[in-house]
Amino acid sequence: MPATRRRDGDTPVRARPDACPGAWRRHEAADGALARFRPVGGATGAAELRLLAAAADTGPLELTSRGSWQVRGLSGQGADDLADDLSRVGGDAPLLDDLGRDVPCSVVASPRSPAVDAAARAIADALRGRTDVPGRLLIAVDDGSGDVLGLDADVTVVLGGVLHLAGEPTDRTGDPAALALAAIEAFLAVRCDAWRVAEVGADRVREAVTGWYRSPGERYQPVTADADPVLDADPVLEVLPRLGEVSRDAAGVLADLVDEGATLRVTPWRTVVLRDAPADARARLDGLVETGPSPWSTLSACVGAPRCAKAHTDVRGDLTRAIARGQAGGLLPAHWVGCERACGTPAGPVAVVEGTPSGVYRTVVRAGRVSR
Repeated sequence: MPATRRRDGDTPVRARPDACPGAWRRHEAADGALARFRPVGGATGAAELRLLAAAADTGPLELTSRGSWQVRGLSGQGADDLADDLSRVGGDAPLLDDLGRDVPCSVVASPRSPAVDAAARAIADALRGRTDVPGRLLIAVDDGSGDVLGLDADVTVVLGGVLHLAGEPTDRTGDPAALALAAIEAFLAVRCDAWRVAEVGADRVREAVTGWYRSPGERYQPVTADADPVLDADPVLEVLPRLGEVSRDAAGVLADLVDEGATLRVTPWRTVVLRDAPADARARLDGLVETGPSPWSTLSACVGAPRCAKAHTDVRGDLTRAIARGQAGGLLPAHWVGCERACGTPAGPVAVVEGTPSGVYRTVVRAGRVSR
């Protein structure tokens, strides 16, 4: 929804809160209710994965560009049952806690390194159940490799480094979780009705970041220097579900691998990372997901018609046929969409291939982020 401007400043004003779906707040699409589940730094357990895949029924389970799980085509009761079942799973970083609370916005983290896991959990735990945090807000914890730093998230903390706001480095350093939470509180204090840090300005938020964060447990945590990160040197397996669609068979194999000792992380690039996977993991996943070089690696797409009523074209079917003809897939990332809204467009340089009412596609190259 377009923003208007206040007369006395540059902060956007909107007539409604953002409509990002979650576990309990769903989007009503042409194919039924859509529920979204935000993993903590991508963490997903075997039991959670099986529940999500079973709820997806005949359709695929989906990964989003913010490292979230998405289930489409749900009935109201089915969506409630899924959320209830997930709240009973438990674990260190559950999709929903035992009170049924989910994380209101995405908290992504470098998927290959366990060094970021604790910080991501602390941030997510402090945010669970809050209604004042916009769903459009994106929080990132980087292990020092720069992988999620490149997402230009609203709030990024780098282990052993500095705070970044809307992709811009600041002079604030400290404990990663405390620093991120302080930045979130600062944004909430100055945001008015804005959804993203860039809408109010990184400098304005930085100036509001204080040296202390008041935790939910009434303890005060200083923003102090953090130790150098210990990066994960163990080999990992990263696989690519085509267009972020995880079939029930693929989900079953992934869940089995987690039961056998692998640690699973989903990523904002719609991939799945397995740490400490069994030696035969790649072979077991072959044919279910892309396990090697693939023309699908630079492609993404909205859901398209008929599952979205606003889409003019069968985006995913058309893209699959273009791949088969050798007409899609290349070095420049391309995002295929069914209308001008361009939902799901990734950050950075990307060719947006947009379906038009006539059924013809047009291509627009974008160099930066879009709002949807």
